[in-house]
Amino acid sequence: MVKDLEATVTKYVCHIRDQLKGQGITGECTAEKALGSAADEIVDYAERHDIDLIAMASHGRSGIKRWVFGSVAEKVLHAAHSPILLVRVQK
Repeated sequence: MVKDLEATVTKYVCHIRDQLKGQGITGECTAEKALGSAADEIVDYAERHDIDLIAMASHGRSGIKRWVFGSVAEKVLHAAHSPILLVRVQK
């Protein structure tokens, strides 16, 4: 089950990476996966690799939904030392 999930995640992240490159995003664009708390893994990766910018999508949840589901973007925003670009997901 874990291998199937990892394969699905890798395929998805590589698809997004390829879309960005196809839209003319220049510079290094890599796809990585990690197990653990999403916010912690993003912050740790950015610090280990001296990342210049963290770009993330946010669902813009508020109230009870934010309390129940948490906000990875908010946790990264408060913990990261790199600049962060947040883009709201279109519903």
